[in-house]
Amino acid sequence: MANTTLPDDIIVHVFLRLPVKSLIRFSCVSKRWRSLVISDPEFAQSHFKLVSKQKTLNRRLLLSTDSQLESLDLEAPSFGDKNSVRKLVSPFKLDDGAKILGSCNGLVCAIGVHEKFYIWNPSTGLSKTLSNTGSFGLWPRTEMPILHNCYYGFGYVSAIDDYKLVVATDFGEVAIFSLRAIVWKRMKGPDDQSIIQTDNGTLLNEALHWLPSHQLYMFAFDLAKEEFRKVPLPVTCELDDMPFQYLGLLEGCLCALQHKSCDCDSIDFWVMTEYGVLESWTKFFKFKIFGPPERPRGLRTVFISESGSVVVRKYRSRDIELIRIEKKEHKLNDKNDKVVVWGDRYTLKWGCEINVGYDETLLWVGG
Repeated sequence: MANTTLPDDIIVHVFLRLPVKSLIRFSCVSKRWRSLVISDPEFAQSHFKLVSKQKTLNRRLLLSTDSQLESLDLEAPSFGDKNSVRKLVSPFKLDDGAKILGSCNGLVCAIGVHEKFYIWNPSTGLSKTLSNTGSFGLWPRTEMPILHNCYYGFGYVSAIDDYKLVVATDFGEVAIFSLRAIVWKRMKGPDDQSIIQTDNGTLLNEALHWLPSHQLYMFAFDLAKEEFRKVPLPVTCELDDMPFQYLGLLEGCLCALQHKSCDCDSIDFWVMTEYGVLESWTKFFKFKIFGPPERPRGLRTVFISESGSVVVRKYRSRDIELIRIEKKEHKLNDKNDKVVVWGDRYTLKWGCEINVGYDETLLWVGG
């Protein structure tokens, strides 16, 4: 009988073009396939580079209750359907005091009590727990995961192949953790820092970006140089009535969403087409929200996809809904704005928290 086993190079060629979800399923077929999908860092890097170049990374949103972590597929046509939700097993328990601080390249970073530090890939299930890393030096050990009045973020520095976590306080103290060196470093924050409105930093160009309450500009922290800088925000006459509420990414560009916190009837979507250039800010379109009784009393943007879809959290009575608004309908209102309307919905369980968005990848930090 002829040998029907495919050569390794053919298998790799085929697997590189499959989504992570399919690869994880196929890893159960044989030890050989599992080793390639789960344990081969070269394959993981090649797959990540290819899907990033093709802009086919799948995005998911981490949701949590006291006892369960779930992820919601943000790109699926079936958004809101039970098939788009996946139950996860994590190395930490949020009800025991752990807190998720960010994600980068498909890896989720969390901090726990007793100076424990977690790196976890929700797609593969691989995790690493680091103990006795030393505290931030900003709080007593027992208060580390609480992170009151803090802003933070997690990112990657390609030149030194290192992941870094940044945790800072509103009173100007900053702590930086290097995953490669397993050490904390402290530094002083910017002198003109105000209260930070967005606690989780938006990662672009190996820098984390936060939105301060004064809305004059955003703060950015360069992970390679380990220094802060200012990045301009759009200049708009509606800032007092409609402040900027959220920073995100669209096709590799920073974007900012502007809307009222309560009784919101529309969301303005701004994009910085040339990084750091004030004049490059452009209002791409306006999301029109239906009027009463549909108009929500409380609204918060939780995610922006690379395709331009926006996921918002809406409160109505005791219900919490996630709504994916897609840029499908283009029509001009009396102010010549491109207008789009509500899209698919997903009702959250009561008490469910929204943690962080992440990419589905096979990447790992090894060790």
